[in-house]
Amino acid sequence: MSRFFLAILATNYLQEKPASSLIRIRVDNKYFREIIPGFWHASAKITCRNDYFQGVMIMKKLPVFFLVFLILATMAVPGLAAYRVYRAQPLNTVSQIAIWYGLPSDTLVQTNRLPNPGFIIPRQVLLIPDPVTGPDEQLHLVKPGETLQNLADRYNTSLQWLLDRNYLPGGVLYAGQMIKVPAAPKPAAPSWGPAKTGNTTIGSYVWNIPALMARHPGRIFLNGPANQRKVALTFDDGPDTIYTPAILDLLAKYGVKATFFLRGDRIPGREWVVQRIINEGHIIGNHTQTHANLRKLSVARIQEEVLRTEELIAAQTGLRPVLVRPPYGEMSESGLDWLAGAGYVMTNWSVDSGDWRAENADQIMINILLDLNPGSVILFHSAGGTGQDLTSTVKATEDLLYTLWGLGYEIVTLPELLSVPAYR
Repeated sequence: MSRFFLAILATNYLQEKPASSLIRIRVDNKYFREIIPGFWHASAKITCRNDYFQGVMIMKKLPVFFLVFLILATMAVPGLAAYRVYRAQPLNTVSQIAIWYGLPSDTLVQTNRLPNPGFIIPRQVLLIPDPVTGPDEQLHLVKPGETLQNLADRYNTSLQWLLDRNYLPGGVLYAGQMIKVPAAPKPAAPSWGPAKTGNTTIGSYVWNIPALMARHPGRIFLNGPANQRKVALTFDDGPDTIYTPAILDLLAKYGVKATFFLRGDRIPGREWVVQRIINEGHIIGNHTQTHANLRKLSVARIQEEVLRTEELIAAQTGLRPVLVRPPYGEMSESGLDWLAGAGYVMTNWSVDSGDWRAENADQIMINILLDLNPGSVILFHSAGGTGQDLTSTVKATEDLLYTLWGLGYEIVTLPELLSVPAYR
């Protein structure tokens, strides 16, 4: 495992009891996760290239020795579960799909948190976990026409070994299935010394959202209540004239309402897109004028970023948004004091689709479904940087609608989910 991304995020909103942390590991563009209990709020990011640590750590109340232990333990694990996606077809059943991929039905149900284990709908996206491999195993993607005997001969093993290591009811293989086979001998690891280049300095940044939530209860949100199967779709960085209209077309087709956080500097010349958002029953929020990191700005500059955008929105629609989403989810204590005092509500997100950096719609769906829960606020983008292609965002949005319906979720606007007003 020469390249991986490890992020630890443990949140205790009121700083009264430990919360679980989420470890994500990225290996060869695949994402994995495990839940580790017992942390107080912390966030860590470490990037590794060529087995050298380079990056920054974001931490609070997290012992360094324990973090090092986690990293070393992660590197020592021979295999961690990766995910693929399957889009359900008419007449598919959970048990049928599970058999195709060599999984017990219970595994498929638990992985996708299906509220009704026997119920899926066409076009619903399911996460398909690859088998977890041991030190003497690797994965093989079954190709059309391959049989167990073919694989036993190819990997110099026995049929019994393959049957013992894999879930294969009736000993039948299906094309596209991932199965465990004997691992090839590994070459000796090359010797290496300390990294000669790159910044290895550990920074002192601390994720401050839990403290801000405690400072102004009811004025900053990451998600809605978890006691109802409701979620909200949110789209940042618009408007533009390509992807925002495409997303609006899609939402109109299915009668779904969403919340759009708009940048002030992208409104001039695109006022018709802003008006269309309102005309079609969606909600507009404030995403600042220039997409600056508000945590690094003075209160006066934060006011300028928010108020200039508000004036542009109001000039076109007559509406002044209550909801403010700070770029990167960052805000200072003094900035939040001003927002709360002025009647605004800061709304971040609990599920990051990662659409702006994802390679395809499948990866976006994996990012979402791993974290999806009742009350989730899901982050997408309806515009990108110059030349950025968000076609996968549009595709994944449609996939997600079917998937949410199949899972029994109701899709609502952010003000409805949070029970806050949309406009002042």
